[in-house]
Amino acid sequence: MNQEKSVFPLCGLALSSFLAMGCILDVEPSAHRRPRPVQAVGSLTVDWTVSNRTESRACSQYARGGADFELIIYRGSREVTREYARCEDFSMTVDLPPDDYTATATLVERGDDRPVTTTLKLDRIDIVHGAALNLDVDFPSSSFL
Repeated sequence: MNQEKSVFPLCGLALSSFLAMGCILDVEPSAHRRPRPVQAVGSLTVDWTVSNRTESRACSQYARGGADFELIIYRGSREVTREYARCEDFSMTVDLPPDDYTATATLVERGDDRPVTTTLKLDRIDIVHGAALNLDVDFPSSSFL
């Protein structure tokens, strides 16, 4: 009887030690893992004006609830990305893999995405690895709907 009292706790201790060893995680990097390849990128910066002005009043003057700048970038006929910025920012930068693109730029109602201007087409956007391309666009008062 005395042996039973000492054997069961020892068996339980050995079993729990064995089970605990299976719960250890190895968080060191494996020599077999390859790092993810870094995709080469270039950047496109679009600066815009409203009636040749970069004053926040110019954005709200033509769009009652405020406006956002919408830039849609295409590779061929396929949409690559759709980016938004506040009209009052007057600048947006997008990183892209090297390739040839086209884009459209529109001022849209804030929170609604309904156009408040006609859409400007931006053709022949050639993104090169490590280079920054800058484009300037203007939304004249005649472009507001």
